[in-house]
Amino acid sequence: MTKRGERWRTLAADLRAAKLSLVLVGLMVLIHALVFYPFHGDEIPVGSEWIFESFGLSFEGLGAGKVWQLVTYTFLHGLWVHLLINALGLLLLGARVERISGSFTLLKVFMSASLLGGLAQVLVSQDRLLVGASGGIAGILLWLTTVSPEARAWPIPVSAKNLGRGILISEAGFVIASFFVPPSDIIHVAHACHLGGGIAGWLVGRRSLGPVLSREDLLEERARREAADGPEA
Repeated sequence: MTKRGERWRTLAADLRAAKLSLVLVGLMVLIHALVFYPFHGDEIPVGSEWIFESFGLSFEGLGAGKVWQLVTYTFLHGLWVHLLINALGLLLLGARVERISGSFTLLKVFMSASLLGGLAQVLVSQDRLLVGASGGIAGILLWLTTVSPEARAWPIPVSAKNLGRGILISEAGFVIASFFVPPSDIIHVAHACHLGGGIAGWLVGRRSLGPVLSREDLLEERARREAADGPEA
C-alpha cells in the first residue's frame, strides 16, 4: 500500500473511533447556529450581545464571579470561518486521541487545556473577550506530540516532538511580543491561550507516560531482575 493510501486508511480508522469528538463539534456548530439564526454573516445579531458577555471569557467576568466562563467560552465562536477551522481541527486531532487512549482522555486533555489556556489569556489580555476552542485544540495537539514523539508530523517533515517544541516556543514568542506590539483591531490571535493550552496538553501527556526513568534507574531495575533470576547453572 502506498503512503497516501496508508494515511487515508489511518484517517478512516481515526474517524470511526470518534465519539466525543463528534459530540463536541456538533455542540459547537449547534450553539453557533442558534446564536446567529436567522442572521447571516459574522455580525453578532442585535440583542445577542449578552450571550457573549455572559458566556465568553473575560477578566471582568471572572472578577464578577462568572467562573462558568472558563468552560463556556470554548463553545462560542464569533466567525463562521473560526468555527469551521476549530471544528475540523478538533474532529481530526480529537479522533486520533480517542483511537489511541479513549474518550475520557480526550475530555481530560481538552478541558484542562481550555481551562489553563483561558486563564493564561485573560491574565495577559485583560481588556479582550475570549471565545473559541483553539486552546483546547492546542492541548490535544501537544498531547499527541508528547505521547508519540517520534511520529512524523505529515505534511511537515519534522518529528512530532520537534513540532510540539516549535509550537510552544513560537507561541511563547508571540506572547512576549504582545507586550511591545499593540494588538490589531482586525485580527487578534489568542497566543497566550494557545500557549497555556499547549502546556496543559504536554503535562497531561507526560503524566500518561509515567515517570521518566534515568540511566541509574534502569541499571538498578536490571540488577533487581538479574538478582531475582538467580545465578545461571
